[in-house]
Amino acid sequence: MKKVLVVDDEDMVRNYVRRALASRGWEVVEAVNGADALEALRTGDFAAMICDLKMPDTRGEEVIKEAAASKPGMKIIVITGSVSDVSSLIEPGIAAAGFLLKPFGIDEIRDLAEKVIGEGEMSGER
Repeated sequence: MKKVLVVDDEDMVRNYVRRALASRGWEVVEAVNGADALEALRTGDFAAMICDLKMPDTRGEEVIKEAAASKPGMKIIVITGSVSDVSSLIEPGIAAAGFLLKPFGIDEIRDLAEKVIGEGEMSGER
């Protein structure tokens, strides 16, 4: 079973993403803010992380940079409300595997996760 870290300060978004991925057999760990995400990254092993850019404490960019440095094989999907926010991630060594632009649908989450991780590695029904 693949394990994914979902990082968003909005309960509704985290729950939405969790339900979408859990229905396909993912094990989902939720982080309510950047500090929780950094702790989860230190203690857990994840195939992927889905992370919002705009959070009130530790910003998504910081979480993504730490994830890229500490877990180089982990795939990163960025949630953002604006395409212009993506420019903050264009730095050497910071590569997002995909982006979800708010508002997004359940099929978008599932399809992107399957594409990023690889359909052969996903479990659950199609």
